[in-house]
Amino acid sequence: MSKRAFTLIELLVVIAIIAILAAILFPVFAQAKEAAKKTTCLSNEKQVGIGLYLYVQDADDTLPMANYPAAYVGPPFTQFSWHAGAGKGELNWADLLLPYSKSIQVFKCPTDSTGQYTPAGVAIPGAPLSMALNAYFYSQPNGVRRFSLTGGSMSEITTSSSKIFALETASDSSNELMRPDRWKAPNGSSILERHLGGANYLYADTHAKYHKMPQWWKNPFTWNNPDLAQNQPCPQWFPWLDTSEEKW
Repeated sequence: MSKRAFTLIELLVVIAIIAILAAILFPVFAQAKEAAKKTTCLSNEKQVGIGLYLYVQDADDTLPMANYPAAYVGPPFTQFSWHAGAGKGELNWADLLLPYSKSIQVFKCPTDSTGQYTPAGVAIPGAPLSMALNAYFYSQPNGVRRFSLTGGSMSEITTSSSKIFALETASDSSNELMRPDRWKAPNGSSILERHLGGANYLYADTHAKYHKMPQWWKNPFTWNNPDLAQNQPCPQWFPWLDTSEEKW
């Protein structure tokens, strides 16, 4: 009886076919995995939005402060890897919403791999914080509420459903406030493109939505000056502009 077996050529052909299929399918699997993480992140932001809604109800319609003064002497202290860190640092907005959100994990984006805040090579203790507030709620034209401890009253915003209140950041940046020019993480990755070219945004009316990042945001505009920044064609960033228009 003669024995049959694969020839070397047949084996190489099979390996080549598997390699081609893998090259085609792996990017598809990677995109599917990232899409799932994007959805999880969006769900987390919706949970934070519920916390924001409950907080505002208890705070006489006032939006939370970005953070307590650096000179604040606790307790209580922050639970996040932010400034001096858990058990040492002052409270920030996420700490204020935490009793309402009920979970510290919802403040961490599953795609954010930047880790803990690590100045001078020393990791700051606490939970990673992958969200930050819209800086323009706290720094407005003509010095209004500049560096203040409150985002103002919700009733001041006539178009809250089209105004960004919080968005994604890098957990190792220790930023409690975000602007378009802070799109790049300390490790060089693009924060506002981490989910298939875009990111998730929490609006002042507490709903959350995914958007692609406009490439022109990377241009060196004077985002740090609200008097000049408000002239940029993206009214969703500026709560004082009485318009429901959004440009992405």
